[in-house]
Amino acid sequence: MTGEQLKLLTKMKKLITKGNKKFINRRDRDYLEELLEVGITESLAWQEILTLSSYNYVPDYKPFYLKSDSSLVFKKEINGNRVYIKLKIEEYIDNMETNEKLIAVVEIG
Repeated sequence: MTGEQLKLLTKMKKLITKGNKKFINRRDRDYLEELLEVGITESLAWQEILTLSSYNYVPDYKPFYLKSDSSLVFKKEINGNRVYIKLKIEEYIDNMETNEKLIAVVEIG
């Protein structure tokens, strides 16, 4: 994990702490079913994401977000399940202001 990626992870964690976060479904997977299979709630999932470090980082060999410098992929063991977590910062406009939100995709693998 590079220094820039570590800075990005720090920024992502700040967005989570501020409440600027959401899970999304992939075309073929429902994130709530994935969390249920792992045995955790959404709030516990965000707590797990806050503990991610360079130790959990893995290169993204199947990019969900093409050509993005604002996404990272992690692998973590949670309740005996290997979980892949893809994180991306997306911009959105709210009341004429550009803001950022962390988008998370959870996949059991």
